[in-house]
Amino acid sequence: MKARKDDRLETALSRPDLTRRSFMGTAAAFGLSSAIAASFWNEAQAATPQKGGTALIGTDGGATTDTLNPLQSLGADHAQSAAFATFDTLTEMDSSGRPVPSLAEGWENGDDGTWAIRLRKGVEFHDGKTLTADDVVWSLKQHLSESATNAEAKQIVGNLSEIRSDGSDLVIMKQKELNYDLPSHLSSFGLLIGAEESDWTAGNGTGPYRLEQFEPGVRYVGSKHKNFYREDQGHFDSVEILNVTDPTARASGLLSGSLHVMGSPDVATATRLGRIEGFDLLSVSGTQHYTTDIRTDVEPLSNAHLRNAVKWGVRRQEFVEKVLGGFGTIGNDLPLARNQQFYNDQLPQREYDPEKAKWHLKQAGLDTVALTLHTSDGAFSGAVNMGVLMKDSLAPVGIDLTVKRQPADGYWNDVWKTEPWSASYYNGRPTVDWMLSSQYHSSSEWDATYFRNAAFDDLLTAARSESDQDKRRDLYFEAQKMLWEDGGAVVMAFVNILIGASTKLGHGDVGVSRRLDDGRLARRWWFKA
Repeated sequence: MKARKDDRLETALSRPDLTRRSFMGTAAAFGLSSAIAASFWNEAQAATPQKGGTALIGTDGGATTDTLNPLQSLGADHAQSAAFATFDTLTEMDSSGRPVPSLAEGWENGDDGTWAIRLRKGVEFHDGKTLTADDVVWSLKQHLSESATNAEAKQIVGNLSEIRSDGSDLVIMKQKELNYDLPSHLSSFGLLIGAEESDWTAGNGTGPYRLEQFEPGVRYVGSKHKNFYREDQGHFDSVEILNVTDPTARASGLLSGSLHVMGSPDVATATRLGRIEGFDLLSVSGTQHYTTDIRTDVEPLSNAHLRNAVKWGVRRQEFVEKVLGGFGTIGNDLPLARNQQFYNDQLPQREYDPEKAKWHLKQAGLDTVALTLHTSDGAFSGAVNMGVLMKDSLAPVGIDLTVKRQPADGYWNDVWKTEPWSASYYNGRPTVDWMLSSQYHSSSEWDATYFRNAAFDDLLTAARSESDQDKRRDLYFEAQKMLWEDGGAVVMAFVNILIGASTKLGHGDVGVSRRLDDGRLARRWWFKA
């Protein structure tokens, strides 16, 4: 049986000036053995952020076209981890998916869509300039420029009819269409805050680490900004974030000690890590999902019956078991996890049903058809194997699938959104409106399925400004039904967020919205004493 701590010991452990010797003396006075006292001490030290050291972090998703400029960011892991190490957003999401303050100290809103965002005082950019409301206004308005291609950020800022400063510490925003989820949206990876009129690529942010080196697709090096405004983040003296596309190479780096932590270990590595002394596997059920995106505007895939033949003709559970090693749950062609608010649980779960798939193929006027899926392990680890499984399951349906493997470098620029059918993954969003709007609204520039449906758009508009939760639920349910029936996303699975780490590292609850602790691992984790 595990010994229970006395409240007095808890109080003693919370003292910032406590030494191991003094704690052991206090524990002895309470009658605890030295072994039990030592275990309490070690447990407390592991959970207490320590300062110092250089963290070596292995990610994937990097490319030579990467940039720290949020106006062009695609949000892949390597560049985004570097950006979050250097810059801040107004809010961030906690481990339960709620918006919490970051650069913003707090916010208030009115029913007319007006928001007052209060900024923290005394925040300093890396060049010594003090953050003001004008910096925030300038940063957000950059997404209204023609050069801005970050679709999610453009959509959020595009709904603001007014962004202005009111003094040095207050930002006023007025929405065109009322959306109560704005505080969550302000955590978007594209809505980084920089110094007014600065060059984004110079990395002059307010984040915990000053940019020392950024080689796109290769590495980021940052050193601790001595005047960083938060004590609860930015614990390392420096960080090096390496792009290691090959999951085997990432695993080798972790096990050899050339990396302290790695994102997205492959199944074999993930299965082993929990059994190897000195290493941990974190597996968190989140909102990230693996898909294939079918363009609904390209023949013959523009036929909804053909798309539904594909959706009923894939074995999702087989993908979860064979490719994900059980680290996930099957999807149902919706971008929302089952535990998210307003998830439509009334829609049938699509299982492998070749007869139903054949019926849809016949309704499309086809007995057989040849299709090509473009895929790459640069999309996600196991994406090529997913394609092979899909080829096997679709053959009895009458769909002859060619799996075309593409290079990892340049995949997101050259293949995704360009080819008629491609593998992809999406980080989830904490609210249903954010996920549906950013991905499938007609104004979204990141919809790789090119789903365009005015009735769907109208439902989202009505739902986001509806204060009655039952009515809001009904509107979101109907929108999801439209997407399920006519959309081009084949959502194979919701994958657990996996992180392999040395036990030398400590951390709090891990975020569920993005990989690598919401992309903020460099600023949230620490070395244990």
